[in-house]
Amino acid sequence: MIIPDFLGHTIAVHDGRKHVPVFITEAMVGHKLGEFAQTRTFRGHEKDDRKGRRR
Repeated sequence: MIIPDFLGHTIAVHDGRKHVPVFITEAMVGHKLGEFAQTRTFRGHEKDDRKGRRR
């Protein structure tokens, strides 16, 4: 749980693979640290090849 004493600090939060630096702001007080470490990476959507095959 993030408490007001953490404001302005940067804390390393583990996301399952590595530690991610998270800068604590006032809006984060009361939340848990893990909410701010993304665990999944978005690689984009698959390209749809069917659009080029129209006749």
